[in-house]
Amino acid sequence: MTVSSQVIPAATAPAPGTAAPSPATDPAPLGRFDRLAPQLHHYGLGMLRAGLGGVFVWFGVLKVIGLSPAAALVVDVLPFPAGSWFVPALGWAEVALGLWLVSGRARAVALPVLAAHLCGTFAVLVLTPSVAFAHSNPLLLTMVGEFVVKNVVLLAGVVVVTTHPRR
Repeated sequence: MTVSSQVIPAATAPAPGTAAPSPATDPAPLGRFDRLAPQLHHYGLGMLRAGLGGVFVWFGVLKVIGLSPAAALVVDVLPFPAGSWFVPALGWAEVALGLWLVSGRARAVALPVLAAHLCGTFAVLVLTPSVAFAHSNPLLLTMVGEFVVKNVVLLAGVVVVTTHPRR
């Protein structure tokens, strides 16, 4: 069945040369959350960058001052003998990484460096699985295993804050 333009009332007929608006393409009015989401996202990225950077700085400072609960784990998992300088040097590197992350500068370089550092922590799962898994079961994490696996979240956060487009 064909409907001619003469059947459509003049008040709702589209102007000549324009298409009629489709009810399916008309955007629905935005709810409060949808209106706030872009601004929340913008602030959330800054908060995430500051939080991740703060964690790197905090953990790094603990290594530098010799109070890190992870220091022994770091030394035990290394495939080479580490001198007493190694853990503090790693701590300074983490402080630098944290400050770099907070600065938001050179993100294309920061991403692989931070990702490599975080992936390096997964060596515990491969090199000393008895420390990370209870009863040799990869589903039963020890406290050390949980400490290491949480770096998946840190890695995801680093990817998000280093790859978001600039405004």
